[in-house]
Amino acid sequence: MNGPTWDIESVYPSITSKEFQADWNSIHSDLESLQKNIVEIKSQFANPTDKTISQLQNILMLDLKIAVLASTINSWLSCSMSVDSTNQEAKTKSSEIEIFFSKYSQAMVPVQLFVQHCQEDVFNKLLNHEQIAPFRFSFEQERKKVQFSLPESEETLLKGLEVSGHSAWGELYDELSGNIRVQLKYPDRTETVGLAKASALTKTASELDRKVAWLGIQEAWNEHQHSAAAIVNALAGWRLEMAEKRSHFQPMTFMNDPLSNNRISQQTLDAMISACKSNTQDIRKAGHLMAKLMKKDRLELWDQMAPSPIAASPAAIPFEQGAKIVRDAFAHVSSEMADFVQMMVDKKWIEGRILPNKRTGAYCTGFLKNQEPRVYMTYMGSNSDIGTLAHELGHGFHSWVMRDMSLGEQNYPMTLAETASVFAETVLGDALMTQAKSREEKIENAWGDLEGAMAFLINIPVRYEFESRFYEARKERTLSAKELRELMKTVWTEWYGDSTEGADELFWAHKLHFHIAGLSFYNFPYTFGYLFSLSIYARRQELGAGFMDKYKAILRDTGRMTAEDLIMKHLGEDITKPAFWQKSIDVVKSKISHFESLI
Repeated sequence: MNGPTWDIESVYPSITSKEFQADWNSIHSDLESLQKNIVEIKSQFANPTDKTISQLQNILMLDLKIAVLASTINSWLSCSMSVDSTNQEAKTKSSEIEIFFSKYSQAMVPVQLFVQHCQEDVFNKLLNHEQIAPFRFSFEQERKKVQFSLPESEETLLKGLEVSGHSAWGELYDELSGNIRVQLKYPDRTETVGLAKASALTKTASELDRKVAWLGIQEAWNEHQHSAAAIVNALAGWRLEMAEKRSHFQPMTFMNDPLSNNRISQQTLDAMISACKSNTQDIRKAGHLMAKLMKKDRLELWDQMAPSPIAASPAAIPFEQGAKIVRDAFAHVSSEMADFVQMMVDKKWIEGRILPNKRTGAYCTGFLKNQEPRVYMTYMGSNSDIGTLAHELGHGFHSWVMRDMSLGEQNYPMTLAETASVFAETVLGDALMTQAKSREEKIENAWGDLEGAMAFLINIPVRYEFESRFYEARKERTLSAKELRELMKTVWTEWYGDSTEGADELFWAHKLHFHIAGLSFYNFPYTFGYLFSLSIYARRQELGAGFMDKYKAILRDTGRMTAEDLIMKHLGEDITKPAFWQKSIDVVKSKISHFESLI
Protein backbone atom coordinates (compact mmCIF):
# COMPACT_ATOMS: atom_id res chain seq x y z
CA MET A 1 0.00 0.00 0.00
CA ASN A 2 1.54 3.27 -1.09
CA GLY A 3 0.25 6.81 -1.43
CA PRO A 4 0.71 9.27 -4.29
CA THR A 5 3.76 11.25 -5.33
CA TRP A 6 3.27 14.99 -5.21
CA ASP A 7 4.22 17.46 -7.89
CA ILE A 8 6.45 20.24 -6.65
CA GLU A 9 8.42 20.36 -9.90
CA SER A 10 5.77 22.66 -11.40
CA VAL A 11 6.99 25.31 -8.94
CA TYR A 12 10.71 24.65 -9.43
CA PRO A 13 11.86 21.73 -11.61
CA SER A 14 15.03 21.48 -9.51
CA ILE A 15 17.51 23.54 -7.51
CA THR A 16 19.61 23.97 -10.64
CA SER A 17 16.65 25.02 -12.81
CA LYS A 18 16.49 28.48 -14.33
CA GLU A 19 13.19 29.13 -12.48
CA PHE A 20 14.73 28.46 -9.08
CA GLN A 21 17.88 30.41 -9.91
CA ALA A 22 15.88 33.41 -11.15
CA ASP A 23 13.96 33.70 -7.87
CA TRP A 24 17.11 33.01 -5.86
CA ASN A 25 18.96 35.85 -7.60
CA SER A 26 15.91 38.10 -7.30
CA ILE A 27 15.61 37.85 -3.50
CA HIS A 28 19.33 38.52 -3.04
CA SER A 29 19.40 41.59 -5.29
CA ASP A 30 16.16 42.87 -3.72
CA LEU A 31 17.63 42.40 -0.24
CA GLU A 32 20.61 44.56 -1.22
CA SER A 33 18.21 47.29 -2.38
CA LEU A 34 16.16 46.92 0.80
CA GLN A 35 19.21 47.27 3.05
CA LYS A 36 20.42 50.32 1.10
CA ASN A 37 17.02 52.04 1.15
CA ILE A 38 16.55 51.51 4.89
CA VAL A 39 20.01 52.85 5.74
CA GLU A 40 19.28 55.95 3.65
CA ILE A 41 16.12 56.95 5.54
CA LYS A 42 16.76 55.61 9.06
CA SER A 43 17.90 59.00 10.29
CA GLN A 44 14.49 60.46 9.36
CA PHE A 45 12.49 58.07 11.57
CA ALA A 46 12.61 60.37 14.58
CA ASN A 47 10.84 63.15 12.63
CA PRO A 48 9.20 61.53 9.61
CA THR A 49 7.97 63.72 6.76
CA ASP A 50 5.47 62.80 4.06
CA LYS A 51 8.43 61.97 1.84
CA THR A 52 9.75 59.59 4.54
CA ILE A 53 6.36 57.88 4.68
CA SER A 54 6.34 57.48 0.89
CA GLN A 55 9.83 55.97 0.96
CA LEU A 56 8.78 53.62 3.75
CA GLN A 57 5.80 52.49 1.71
CA ASN A 58 8.15 51.62 -1.15
CA ILE A 59 10.34 49.68 1.29
CA LEU A 60 7.30 47.73 2.55
CA MET A 61 6.34 46.87 -1.03
CA LEU A 62 9.84 45.55 -1.67
CA ASP A 63 9.65 43.67 1.65
CA LEU A 64 6.42 42.03 0.46
CA LYS A 65 8.01 40.95 -2.83
CA ILE A 66 10.97 39.39 -1.01
CA ALA A 67 8.69 37.66 1.51
CA VAL A 68 6.63 35.97 -1.23
CA LEU A 69 9.61 34.63 -3.18
CA ALA A 70 11.72 33.69 -0.14
CA SER A 71 8.76 31.89 1.45
CA THR A 72 8.13 29.97 -1.78
CA ILE A 73 11.78 28.90 -2.02
CA ASN A 74 11.84 27.90 1.64
CA SER A 75 8.62 25.86 1.34
CA TRP A 76 9.95 24.08 -1.75
CA LEU A 77 13.21 23.16 -0.01
CA SER A 78 11.31 21.97 3.07
CA CYS A 79 9.12 19.77 0.86
CA SER A 80 12.22 18.31 -0.78
CA MET A 81 13.83 17.47 2.56
CA SER A 82 10.60 16.04 4.00
CA VAL A 83 10.49 13.25 1.41
CA ASP A 84 14.25 12.67 1.64
CA SER A 85 15.99 13.82 4.79
CA THR A 86 19.35 12.88 3.21
CA ASN A 87 18.94 15.29 0.26
CA GLN A 88 22.24 17.10 0.69
CA GLU A 89 21.65 19.56 -2.14
CA ALA A 90 18.40 20.74 -0.55
CA LYS A 91 19.95 20.80 2.93
CA THR A 92 22.80 23.00 1.70
CA LYS A 93 20.42 25.42 0.01
CA SER A 94 18.17 25.38 3.07
CA SER A 95 21.10 26.45 5.20
CA GLU A 96 21.74 29.31 2.77
CA ILE A 97 18.11 30.45 2.79
CA GLU A 98 18.15 30.41 6.59
CA ILE A 99 21.14 32.74 6.58
CA PHE A 100 19.31 34.88 4.02
CA PHE A 101 16.26 35.11 6.31
CA SER A 102 18.54 36.16 9.16
CA LYS A 103 20.03 39.00 7.11
CA TYR A 104 16.58 39.93 5.84
CA SER A 105 15.03 40.06 9.31
CA GLN A 106 18.01 42.05 10.63
CA ALA A 107 17.59 44.57 7.81
CA MET A 108 13.90 45.04 8.66
CA VAL A 109 14.43 45.67 12.41
CA PRO A 110 14.49 49.50 12.09
CA VAL A 111 11.25 49.42 10.09
CA GLN A 112 9.55 47.08 12.55
CA LEU A 113 10.54 49.30 15.47
CA PHE A 114 9.29 52.37 13.60
CA VAL A 115 5.90 50.71 13.02
CA GLN A 116 5.73 49.79 16.72
CA HIS A 117 6.72 53.19 18.08
CA CYS A 118 5.41 55.81 15.61
CA GLN A 119 2.54 58.14 16.49
CA GLU A 120 -0.99 57.15 15.49
CA ASP A 121 -1.30 59.84 12.78
CA VAL A 122 1.98 58.70 11.20
CA PHE A 123 0.86 55.08 11.43
CA ASN A 124 -2.38 55.93 9.59
CA LYS A 125 -0.46 57.77 6.87
CA LEU A 126 1.78 54.76 6.40
CA LEU A 127 -1.27 52.56 5.86
CA ASN A 128 -2.74 54.98 3.33
CA HIS A 129 -1.61 52.76 0.46
CA GLU A 130 -3.74 50.25 -1.43
CA GLN A 131 -1.38 47.30 -0.94
CA ILE A 132 -0.26 48.18 2.60
CA ALA A 133 -3.69 48.99 4.07
CA PRO A 134 -4.62 45.26 4.44
CA PHE A 135 -1.70 44.88 6.87
CA ARG A 136 -3.40 47.17 9.42
CA PHE A 137 -4.50 44.38 11.74
CA SER A 138 -1.13 42.58 11.75
CA PHE A 139 0.71 45.90 12.28
CA GLU A 140 -1.65 46.80 15.13
CA GLN A 141 -0.87 43.44 16.75
CA GLU A 142 2.84 44.27 16.51
CA ARG A 143 2.25 47.70 18.05
CA LYS A 144 0.80 45.97 21.12
CA LYS A 145 4.24 44.43 21.72
CA VAL A 146 5.96 47.82 21.96
CA GLN A 147 6.54 47.45 25.71
CA PHE A 148 8.63 44.34 25.04
CA SER A 149 10.79 45.73 22.23
CA LEU A 150 14.53 46.25 22.71
CA PRO A 151 16.85 48.88 21.21
CA GLU A 152 17.65 48.39 17.53
CA SER A 153 21.17 47.11 18.14
CA GLU A 154 19.93 44.41 20.52
CA GLU A 155 17.03 43.35 18.28
CA THR A 156 19.42 43.07 15.34
CA LEU A 157 21.88 41.05 17.42
CA LEU A 158 19.15 38.60 18.45
CA LYS A 159 18.08 38.10 14.85
CA GLY A 160 21.69 37.43 13.88
CA LEU A 161 22.23 34.87 16.64
CA GLU A 162 19.11 32.80 15.90
CA VAL A 163 20.55 30.83 12.98
CA SER A 164 23.47 29.38 14.92
CA GLY A 165 21.67 29.35 18.25
CA HIS A 166 17.96 28.90 18.66
CA SER A 167 17.04 27.60 15.19
CA ALA A 168 19.98 25.20 15.06
CA TRP A 169 18.45 23.09 17.83
CA GLY A 170 15.26 22.54 15.86
CA GLU A 171 17.32 21.58 12.81
CA LEU A 172 19.30 19.12 14.92
CA TYR A 173 16.06 17.40 15.91
CA ASP A 174 14.95 17.22 12.26
CA GLU A 175 18.31 15.73 11.33
CA LEU A 176 18.13 13.26 14.19
CA SER A 177 14.56 12.11 13.52
CA GLY A 178 15.17 11.87 9.78
CA ASN A 179 18.09 9.50 10.25
CA ILE A 180 16.92 7.37 13.16
CA ARG A 181 16.33 3.75 12.24
CA VAL A 182 13.74 1.67 14.08
CA GLN A 183 14.19 -2.05 14.69
CA LEU A 184 10.88 -3.87 14.25
CA LYS A 185 11.44 -7.02 16.32
CA TYR A 186 8.86 -9.56 15.22
CA PRO A 187 8.87 -13.07 16.77
CA ASP A 188 10.30 -14.55 13.56
CA ARG A 189 12.30 -11.67 12.09
CA THR A 190 13.68 -8.15 12.54
CA GLU A 191 13.06 -5.33 10.06
CA THR A 192 14.78 -1.96 9.97
CA VAL A 193 12.65 1.03 8.90
CA GLY A 194 12.59 4.83 9.19
CA LEU A 195 10.56 6.65 11.82
CA ALA A 196 7.88 7.67 9.31
CA LYS A 197 7.01 4.08 8.45
CA ALA A 198 7.25 2.93 12.07
CA SER A 199 4.88 5.72 13.12
CA ALA A 200 2.45 4.77 10.36
CA LEU A 201 2.46 1.16 11.59
CA THR A 202 1.15 2.29 15.01
CA LYS A 203 -2.15 3.11 13.24
CA THR A 204 -2.70 -0.27 11.58
CA ALA A 205 -5.28 -2.97 12.38
CA SER A 206 -2.62 -5.53 13.35
CA GLU A 207 -1.88 -5.34 17.06
CA LEU A 208 1.40 -7.12 16.48
CA ASP A 209 2.49 -4.44 13.99
CA ARG A 210 1.39 -1.66 16.35
CA LYS A 211 3.15 -3.15 19.34
CA VAL A 212 6.36 -3.97 17.50
CA ALA A 213 6.45 -0.48 15.93
CA TRP A 214 5.68 1.33 19.20
CA LEU A 215 8.31 -0.61 21.14
CA GLY A 216 10.80 -0.04 18.33
CA ILE A 217 10.18 3.71 18.40
CA GLN A 218 10.57 3.73 22.18
CA GLU A 219 13.84 1.80 21.96
CA ALA A 220 15.18 4.13 19.25
CA TRP A 221 14.35 7.29 21.20
CA ASN A 222 15.56 5.78 24.45
CA GLU A 223 18.97 5.65 22.82
CA HIS A 224 18.72 9.33 21.84
CA GLN A 225 16.82 10.63 24.89
CA HIS A 226 19.77 12.67 26.17
CA SER A 227 20.08 14.45 22.81
CA ALA A 228 16.33 15.15 22.83
CA ALA A 229 16.60 16.47 26.39
CA ALA A 230 19.44 18.79 25.36
CA ILE A 231 17.31 20.12 22.49
CA VAL A 232 14.16 20.91 24.52
CA ASN A 233 16.28 22.43 27.33
CA ALA A 234 18.13 24.67 24.87
CA LEU A 235 14.93 25.83 23.15
CA ALA A 236 13.21 26.58 26.46
CA GLY A 237 16.30 28.28 27.83
CA TRP A 238 16.51 30.60 24.83
CA ARG A 239 12.85 31.60 25.10
CA LEU A 240 13.03 32.18 28.84
CA GLU A 241 16.14 34.34 28.44
CA MET A 242 14.43 36.38 25.69
CA ALA A 243 11.39 36.91 27.91
CA GLU A 244 13.58 38.10 30.77
CA LYS A 245 15.53 40.50 28.54
CA ARG A 246 12.29 41.96 27.18
CA SER A 247 10.81 42.49 30.65
CA HIS A 248 12.23 45.99 31.01
CA PHE A 249 8.90 47.86 31.18
CA GLN A 250 6.61 45.08 32.39
CA PRO A 251 7.09 41.34 33.00
CA MET A 252 7.04 39.09 29.94
CA THR A 253 6.40 35.38 30.49
CA PHE A 254 7.02 32.32 28.35
CA MET A 255 3.30 32.42 27.45
CA ASN A 256 3.32 35.91 25.87
CA ASP A 257 4.53 34.75 22.46
CA PRO A 258 2.33 31.63 22.08
CA LEU A 259 -0.74 33.61 23.15
CA SER A 260 0.09 36.50 20.83
CA ASN A 261 0.93 34.17 17.94
CA ASN A 262 -2.42 32.42 18.37
CA ARG A 263 -4.31 35.68 18.94
CA ILE A 264 -6.02 34.57 22.11
CA SER A 265 -5.87 35.80 25.69
CA GLN A 266 -4.69 33.86 28.73
CA GLN A 267 -8.26 34.13 30.01
CA THR A 268 -9.52 32.26 26.93
CA LEU A 269 -6.86 29.56 27.22
CA ASP A 270 -7.53 29.11 30.95
CA ALA A 271 -11.27 28.83 30.30
CA MET A 272 -10.71 26.12 27.68
CA ILE A 273 -8.23 24.06 29.72
CA SER A 274 -10.43 24.41 32.82
CA ALA A 275 -13.42 23.07 30.89
CA CYS A 276 -11.34 20.10 29.69
CA LYS A 277 -10.07 19.42 33.22
CA SER A 278 -13.53 19.44 34.77
CA ASN A 279 -14.71 16.85 32.24
CA THR A 280 -11.69 14.54 32.42
CA GLN A 281 -13.54 11.66 34.05
CA ASP A 282 -16.24 11.68 31.38
CA ILE A 283 -13.72 11.89 28.52
CA ARG A 284 -11.61 9.03 29.93
CA LYS A 285 -14.68 6.90 29.37
CA ALA A 286 -13.82 7.03 25.67
CA GLY A 287 -10.53 5.25 26.40
CA HIS A 288 -12.24 2.67 28.57
CA LEU A 289 -14.79 1.94 25.82
CA MET A 290 -12.02 1.56 23.25
CA ALA A 291 -10.25 -0.88 25.56
CA LYS A 292 -13.49 -2.76 26.20
CA LEU A 293 -14.01 -3.32 22.49
CA MET A 294 -10.42 -4.61 22.32
CA LYS A 295 -11.24 -6.96 25.20
CA LYS A 296 -8.77 -5.24 27.50
CA ASP A 297 -9.03 -3.58 30.90
CA ARG A 298 -7.39 -0.42 29.59
CA LEU A 299 -5.67 0.87 26.45
CA GLU A 300 -2.12 -0.22 25.78
CA LEU A 301 0.05 2.69 24.69
CA TRP A 302 0.32 1.21 21.20
CA ASP A 303 -3.48 1.11 20.91
CA GLN A 304 -4.06 4.87 21.05
CA MET A 305 -4.30 5.27 17.27
CA ALA A 306 -5.54 1.79 16.44
CA PRO A 307 -8.51 1.38 14.11
CA SER A 308 -11.71 -0.15 15.44
CA PRO A 309 -11.38 -3.89 16.13
CA ILE A 310 -14.91 -4.24 14.78
CA ALA A 311 -14.80 -3.03 11.20
CA ALA A 312 -16.84 -3.39 8.05
CA SER A 313 -13.64 -4.20 6.18
CA PRO A 314 -10.25 -4.79 7.81
CA ALA A 315 -8.39 -4.43 4.51
CA ALA A 316 -6.16 -1.44 3.82
CA ILE A 317 -7.89 1.16 1.65
CA PRO A 318 -6.08 2.25 -1.55
CA PHE A 319 -5.36 5.98 -1.78
CA GLU A 320 -7.75 6.58 -4.68
CA GLN A 321 -10.58 5.09 -2.64
CA GLY A 322 -9.52 6.97 0.49
CA ALA A 323 -9.51 10.27 -1.39
CA LYS A 324 -12.96 9.47 -2.82
CA ILE A 325 -14.28 8.80 0.69
CA VAL A 326 -13.07 12.26 1.77
CA ARG A 327 -14.40 13.92 -1.38
CA ASP A 328 -17.82 12.32 -1.05
CA ALA A 329 -17.99 13.29 2.63
CA PHE A 330 -17.13 16.91 1.85
CA ALA A 331 -19.82 16.90 -0.85
CA HIS A 332 -22.45 16.52 1.90
CA VAL A 333 -21.51 19.99 3.10
CA SER A 334 -20.28 21.71 -0.02
CA SER A 335 -19.67 20.87 -3.68
CA GLU A 336 -16.88 23.45 -3.54
CA MET A 337 -15.05 21.47 -0.83
CA ALA A 338 -15.55 18.25 -2.81
CA ASP A 339 -14.22 19.85 -6.00
CA PHE A 340 -11.21 21.08 -4.05
CA VAL A 341 -10.33 17.51 -3.02
CA GLN A 342 -10.61 16.31 -6.61
CA MET A 343 -8.41 19.17 -7.80
CA MET A 344 -5.75 18.32 -5.20
CA VAL A 345 -5.73 14.72 -6.44
CA ASP A 346 -5.80 15.60 -10.14
CA LYS A 347 -3.02 18.16 -9.86
CA LYS A 348 -0.89 15.75 -7.80
CA TRP A 349 -0.66 18.15 -4.88
CA ILE A 350 -0.68 15.35 -2.27
CA GLU A 351 2.36 13.37 -1.09
CA GLY A 352 1.71 9.98 0.52
CA ARG A 353 4.55 7.59 -0.31
CA ILE A 354 6.36 5.27 2.08
CA LEU A 355 10.06 6.12 1.75
CA PRO A 356 13.10 5.10 3.81
CA ASN A 357 14.36 8.62 4.58
CA LYS A 358 10.99 10.33 4.77
CA ARG A 359 10.32 12.53 7.80
CA THR A 360 7.49 11.73 10.18
CA GLY A 361 4.25 13.63 10.52
CA ALA A 362 1.73 15.25 8.22
CA TYR A 363 1.26 18.88 7.23
CA CYS A 364 -0.23 21.25 4.71
CA THR A 365 2.07 23.84 3.23
CA GLY A 366 1.85 26.17 0.26
CA PHE A 367 3.70 28.27 -2.26
CA LEU A 368 2.81 31.96 -1.93
CA LYS A 369 4.12 32.82 -5.38
CA ASN A 370 1.59 30.48 -6.99
CA GLN A 371 -1.05 30.48 -4.22
CA GLU A 372 -0.99 26.68 -4.37
CA PRO A 373 -1.35 24.33 -1.36
CA ARG A 374 0.39 20.96 -0.91
CA VAL A 375 -0.43 18.13 1.51
CA TYR A 376 2.27 15.89 3.01
CA MET A 377 1.68 12.58 4.80
CA THR A 378 2.58 8.89 4.74
CA TYR A 379 -0.46 7.00 3.47
CA MET A 380 -0.80 3.29 4.33
CA GLY A 381 -4.55 2.80 3.91
CA SER A 382 -5.80 2.95 7.51
CA ASN A 383 -8.91 4.82 8.67
CA SER A 384 -6.56 7.06 10.63
CA ASP A 385 -4.74 7.90 7.38
CA ILE A 386 -8.04 8.88 5.76
CA GLY A 387 -8.76 11.10 8.78
CA THR A 388 -5.31 12.67 8.43
CA LEU A 389 -5.95 13.26 4.73
CA ALA A 390 -9.23 15.03 5.53
CA HIS A 391 -7.49 17.06 8.26
CA GLU A 392 -4.73 18.31 5.96
CA LEU A 393 -7.14 18.96 3.09
CA GLY A 394 -9.14 21.08 5.55
CA HIS A 395 -6.04 23.23 5.97
CA GLY A 396 -5.62 23.38 2.22
CA PHE A 397 -9.21 24.46 1.66
CA HIS A 398 -8.73 27.23 4.24
CA SER A 399 -5.87 28.77 2.27
CA TRP A 400 -7.66 28.10 -1.03
CA VAL A 401 -10.73 30.22 -0.15
CA MET A 402 -8.38 33.07 0.86
CA ARG A 403 -6.17 32.99 -2.23
CA ASP A 404 -7.78 36.11 -3.75
CA MET A 405 -7.14 38.16 -0.60
CA SER A 406 -4.18 40.39 0.15
CA LEU A 407 -1.24 38.63 1.79
CA GLY A 408 -1.71 41.07 4.66
CA GLU A 409 -4.97 39.29 5.49
CA GLN A 410 -3.87 35.71 4.86
CA ASN A 411 -1.70 35.31 7.94
CA TYR A 412 -4.02 33.38 10.26
CA PRO A 413 -2.98 31.89 13.63
CA MET A 414 -2.67 28.19 14.42
CA THR A 415 -5.77 28.23 16.65
CA LEU A 416 -7.93 29.17 13.68
CA ALA A 417 -5.93 27.05 11.24
CA GLU A 418 -6.66 23.97 13.32
CA THR A 419 -10.34 24.91 13.35
CA ALA A 420 -10.47 24.42 9.57
CA SER A 421 -8.62 21.10 9.66
CA VAL A 422 -10.64 19.58 12.49
CA PHE A 423 -13.84 20.88 10.88
CA ALA A 424 -12.92 18.77 7.83
CA GLU A 425 -12.40 15.71 10.04
CA THR A 426 -15.78 16.34 11.67
CA VAL A 427 -17.45 16.55 8.25
CA LEU A 428 -15.82 13.24 7.29
CA GLY A 429 -16.91 11.49 10.49
CA ASP A 430 -20.46 12.80 10.31
CA ALA A 431 -20.88 11.81 6.66
CA LEU A 432 -19.56 8.29 7.29
CA MET A 433 -21.85 7.86 10.28
CA THR A 434 -24.86 9.06 8.29
CA GLN A 435 -24.13 6.60 5.49
CA ALA A 436 -23.38 3.66 7.80
CA LYS A 437 -25.93 0.87 7.54
CA SER A 438 -24.54 -2.10 9.44
CA ARG A 439 -23.65 -2.15 13.13
CA GLU A 440 -20.02 -2.79 12.14
CA GLU A 441 -19.93 0.34 9.98
CA LYS A 442 -21.49 2.46 12.72
CA ILE A 443 -18.99 1.23 15.32
CA GLU A 444 -16.08 1.73 12.94
CA ASN A 445 -17.08 5.32 12.22
CA ALA A 446 -17.98 6.20 15.81
CA TRP A 447 -14.56 4.90 16.87
CA GLY A 448 -13.05 8.05 15.37
CA ASP A 449 -15.13 10.14 17.79
CA LEU A 450 -13.52 8.31 20.72
CA GLU A 451 -10.02 8.74 19.32
CA GLY A 452 -10.71 12.44 18.76
CA ALA A 453 -11.99 12.92 22.31
CA MET A 454 -8.91 11.24 23.80
CA ALA A 455 -6.51 13.08 21.50
CA PHE A 456 -7.88 16.61 21.72
CA LEU A 457 -9.31 16.70 25.25
CA ILE A 458 -6.69 14.61 27.08
CA ASN A 459 -3.52 14.18 25.02
CA ILE A 460 -3.23 17.83 23.96
CA PRO A 461 -3.82 19.14 27.51
CA VAL A 462 -1.10 16.70 28.65
CA ARG A 463 1.30 18.38 26.22
CA TYR A 464 0.24 21.85 27.36
CA GLU A 465 0.60 21.12 31.09
CA PHE A 466 3.87 19.25 30.60
CA GLU A 467 5.34 22.17 28.69
CA SER A 468 4.03 24.71 31.23
CA ARG A 469 5.56 22.86 34.18
CA PHE A 470 8.77 22.19 32.28
CA TYR A 471 9.20 25.90 31.52
CA GLU A 472 8.60 26.84 35.15
CA ALA A 473 11.26 24.34 36.26
CA ARG A 474 13.63 25.37 33.44
CA LYS A 475 13.80 28.91 34.89
CA GLU A 476 16.05 27.48 37.61
CA ARG A 477 18.09 24.85 35.71
CA THR A 478 18.14 22.30 32.93
CA LEU A 479 16.22 19.07 33.41
CA SER A 480 17.77 15.68 32.72
CA ALA A 481 16.16 13.09 30.47
CA LYS A 482 15.21 11.16 33.62
CA GLU A 483 13.49 14.22 35.12
CA LEU A 484 11.63 14.92 31.88
CA ARG A 485 10.43 11.32 31.83
CA GLU A 486 9.21 11.62 35.41
CA LEU A 487 7.45 14.90 34.69
CA MET A 488 5.74 13.43 31.64
CA LYS A 489 4.67 10.39 33.64
CA THR A 490 3.15 12.62 36.35
CA VAL A 491 1.18 14.80 33.94
CA TRP A 492 0.13 11.84 31.80
CA THR A 493 -1.25 10.01 34.84
CA GLU A 494 -3.15 13.09 36.04
CA TRP A 495 -5.03 13.39 32.75
CA TYR A 496 -5.27 9.80 31.51
CA GLY A 497 -5.84 8.23 34.93
CA ASP A 498 -6.41 4.50 34.53
CA SER A 499 -7.56 4.75 30.89
CA THR A 500 -4.12 3.68 29.61
CA GLU A 501 -1.76 0.93 30.71
CA GLY A 502 1.09 3.07 32.01
CA ALA A 503 2.39 6.39 30.66
CA ASP A 504 4.35 7.32 27.54
CA GLU A 505 7.34 8.68 29.45
CA LEU A 506 9.28 9.46 26.26
CA PHE A 507 6.43 11.38 24.64
CA TRP A 508 8.38 14.64 25.01
CA ALA A 509 11.26 13.09 23.02
CA HIS A 510 9.50 11.41 20.11
CA LYS A 511 6.81 14.07 19.54
CA LEU A 512 8.13 16.55 16.98
CA HIS A 513 5.96 19.40 18.28
CA PHE A 514 8.10 19.85 21.41
CA HIS A 515 11.19 20.49 19.26
CA ILE A 516 10.04 23.13 16.76
CA ALA A 517 12.34 26.14 17.08
CA GLY A 518 9.97 28.71 15.61
CA LEU A 519 7.02 27.97 17.90
CA SER A 520 6.57 26.99 21.52
CA PHE A 521 3.38 25.44 22.95
CA TYR A 522 2.53 23.77 19.65
CA ASN A 523 -0.36 22.05 21.39
CA PHE A 524 -3.34 23.99 22.78
CA PRO A 525 -4.37 25.32 19.32
CA TYR A 526 -5.45 21.77 18.44
CA THR A 527 -7.93 21.60 21.31
CA PHE A 528 -9.11 25.10 20.44
CA GLY A 529 -9.66 24.10 16.80
CA TYR A 530 -11.40 20.87 17.79
CA LEU A 531 -13.92 22.50 20.11
CA PHE A 532 -14.45 25.60 17.96
CA SER A 533 -15.02 23.48 14.85
CA LEU A 534 -17.70 21.48 16.72
CA SER A 535 -19.34 24.77 17.65
CA ILE A 536 -19.38 25.85 13.99
CA TYR A 537 -20.62 22.49 12.75
CA ALA A 538 -23.44 22.53 15.30
CA ARG A 539 -24.89 25.50 13.37
CA ARG A 540 -25.14 23.48 10.13
CA GLN A 541 -28.81 22.54 10.48
CA GLU A 542 -29.81 25.93 11.86
CA LEU A 543 -28.23 27.83 8.95
CA GLY A 544 -29.29 25.39 6.25
CA ALA A 545 -28.32 26.57 2.77
CA GLY A 546 -26.44 29.55 4.21
CA PHE A 547 -24.10 27.38 6.28
CA MET A 548 -21.23 27.21 3.79
CA ASP A 549 -21.29 30.98 3.22
CA LYS A 550 -21.04 31.47 6.99
CA TYR A 551 -18.16 28.99 7.24
CA LYS A 552 -16.23 30.63 4.41
CA ALA A 553 -16.82 34.07 5.94
CA ILE A 554 -15.28 32.79 9.18
CA LEU A 555 -12.27 31.39 7.29
CA ARG A 556 -11.74 34.65 5.40
CA ASP A 557 -11.73 36.66 8.64
CA THR A 558 -9.13 34.46 10.35
CA GLY A 559 -6.21 36.61 9.20
CA ARG A 560 -7.64 39.94 10.29
CA MET A 561 -9.21 39.41 13.74
CA THR A 562 -8.38 38.00 17.15
CA ALA A 563 -10.04 34.68 17.94
CA GLU A 564 -12.24 36.37 20.56
CA ASP A 565 -13.47 39.02 18.11
CA LEU A 566 -13.95 36.51 15.29
CA ILE A 567 -16.16 34.21 17.33
CA MET A 568 -18.13 37.09 18.83
CA LYS A 569 -18.74 38.50 15.33
CA HIS A 570 -19.82 35.27 13.65
CA LEU A 571 -21.31 33.20 16.48
CA GLY A 572 -22.10 35.81 19.13
CA GLU A 573 -20.21 33.82 21.79
CA ASP A 574 -17.78 34.83 24.55
CA ILE A 575 -14.90 32.35 24.46
CA THR A 576 -13.25 33.74 27.59
CA LYS A 577 -15.88 31.85 29.61
CA PRO A 578 -15.79 28.05 30.22
CA ALA A 579 -19.48 27.88 29.25
CA PHE A 580 -18.62 28.29 25.54
CA TRP A 581 -16.20 25.36 25.63
CA GLN A 582 -18.52 23.25 27.77
CA LYS A 583 -21.18 23.30 25.04
CA SER A 584 -18.77 21.68 22.59
CA ILE A 585 -17.52 19.21 25.20
CA ASP A 586 -21.15 18.21 25.80
CA VAL A 587 -21.35 17.34 22.08
CA VAL A 588 -18.29 15.12 22.51
CA LYS A 589 -19.82 13.44 25.57
CA SER A 590 -22.98 12.68 23.60
CA LYS A 591 -20.83 11.04 20.90
CA ILE A 592 -19.17 8.88 23.57
CA SER A 593 -22.61 7.87 24.90
CA HIS A 594 -23.73 7.06 21.36
CA PHE A 595 -20.75 4.75 20.94
CA GLU A 596 -21.54 3.05 24.24
CA SER A 597 -25.07 2.37 23.03
CA LEU A 598 -23.68 0.77 19.86
CA ILE A 599 -21.55 -1.74 21.75
